[in-house]
This record gives sequence, C-alpha cells and structure tokens, in this order.
Amino acid sequence: MRFSIYRHILIGLVYFFLAFAAKAGYPEKSVRIIVPFPPGGPTDVQARIIAQKLSERLGQNFIVENRSGAGGNIGTRVAASSPADGYTILFMTPAQVINMTFYSNPGYDLNTQFVPIGLISTAPAMLLANPKLEATTIADVIRLAKASPGTIVYASSGAGLSTHLMMELIMKTAEIKLIHVPYRGSAPALMGLIAGDTSLLMDSIVSGMPHVRSGALRAIAVTSAKRSPIAPDVPTLNESGLPGFEALTWYGLMAPAKTPLEVVRVLANEINIIFKDPEISKRFLEMGSEPAEVHPESFAKFLKTEATRWQEVVRQSGAKIDE
Repeated sequence: MRFSIYRHILIGLVYFFLAFAAKAGYPEKSVRIIVPFPPGGPTDVQARIIAQKLSERLGQNFIVENRSGAGGNIGTRVAASSPADGYTILFMTPAQVINMTFYSNPGYDLNTQFVPIGLISTAPAMLLANPKLEATTIADVIRLAKASPGTIVYASSGAGLSTHLMMELIMKTAEIKLIHVPYRGSAPALMGLIAGDTSLLMDSIVSGMPHVRSGALRAIAVTSAKRSPIAPDVPTLNESGLPGFEALTWYGLMAPAKTPLEVVRVLANEINIIFKDPEISKRFLEMGSEPAEVHPESFAKFLKTEATRWQEVVRQSGAKIDE
C-alpha cells in the first residue's frame, strides 16, 4: 500500500517536471499560425498583431501562413493534420463551426482534431441598406418584407459565412423571407449594394462605416447587445425591432489535438499579457473588435454554444454544400 502511494507521488512529480520543462523550453523554433483566409482581412490582421507580439515575448518567430479556400476549410485541414507539438496553431472564426454543418464533408472535425487555446476577440456586424430601400430601422425592414414576401434581396460576402447566417437568423427570428445573393467577398458585395443590385448586406463595421459616412449606404443596426464604440449612433437590432437579438463575429485560436496542455496554457497566458498593452487593445477596437479573456476551458464551452446555435440556423435555412 505504502509503495503504491509513493509510486503515485513519483508519477505525479514526473508529470510536473515534464510540464515545467515543456513550459521552460517552448518554443524552441518558429511557430506557424495558419490563417485559413486571404491576407488583408480582419482575421489576417489580428493574427499578425498577435504573431508579432508573441515573437517579441517568446524569442522565436511566429509566422502567419495564409491557406485560404473552401470557406476556411483548406487551412483548417492543414492545421488538423499537423503535428500536435505546439508549432502549428490555427486562427479561426465562426466559419469553421458553421462549416461542420454547412459542408457535407468539411475534411476535419473540430471536436476530435483540435484543442482550444482561447477566444481572441469578438466583433459585431452591421446591417447596411441601399438608401433606395425605404427603411431606416430593422422594424421598417420587417414591415416591408411582410408586406411583400420574397421581394427584398440581400447580399452576403459568401454562402455559409457568419454574416450570411446572421441574416438567416434575422429571417428566422422575425418570420420574414428575403432573397439571398452571395458574392465572392466583402468588397464586391458592398459594390453591388451601392450600385443597387441588392438592398441589404450584413458586413463588418469597419468595411461599412466609410460608405455610411459618405452617404452611399445607410446603417440599419449592429448585431451586438450594446452599441459599438466606433459607431455609437447606430442602434442595435435588440433595441430597434428584434428584442433579445445578439450575434457576434469572433476570432479564436486552436491547436491540433494532443498538443501539450502546458504549451496551450503558455500561449493563452502570453496573449492575455499582450492584451494588457493599451496600444494593442486600441488597435483591436479600431478594427471593431473587443479583445477577450483568453482561456482554453471557457473557449471550449463557448464553441459548444456557438455550434448549437449555428447548426440549427444552417439546418433551418436548408443551405448546404456537398464537398
């Protein structure tokens, strides 16, 4: 019995020192951060800010590698098949959660092939309208849609993206029918809206606000529970016609399954320290994003909640890609 107790203590000490060694030695070489979207977008920009600061703090290069395509699936597959040693991590958005249902075969399983590092930031989207649409609030949009079902056309930056699914959630919540026209990216969707080819678009605040200020577009509402500090005059959907509505774009970090827990915690702790720098927080807020508390366990719970919500919206919308 006594030998058994000593054996358990010894094993515990071995694991403790191994964990300590992992923390003390990591990273010993360059780390790649896979961004499964093109350069220049908000996911890429946030990843590069984090990469630069991690490089400075940990003394090794954190290199952003853009692997875009298939709505984020290509880069996510690369990360899923990478060694679980802490030297490949994935920058993710709601797209990967949505794609688990939206694609018949996304090529990865978030639940079994990844471990969460933490939520990085959250950002509301903004519902934009062409000024020719006689609507200044979401209540006006709902009234027009119910008066003429299936006649109002809305654009999206791509089928299956979170901004597309936010519009599906609005339709579900308000019990209205709109016509969806997907574009290949935010820029062409905005141009189509400005030209009057479509009437509505859910997009990022940063992308939409310059056109709102110029008068080319009208801001209907933001999707957060409270108003955005970079668009304080724009009401929320919650306060202007859809009580209780809240849907956010978010950014997070994952690592391949079986990545050492101590490595995961080193990365989470370091990013939390980075976010204590007021200049970094300011840069995120200027992009319309609010830095989050980076914590593996809370991010795991958050992902489950997001999966439940968006999987139901995808199923009700009937949207699906066979791949």
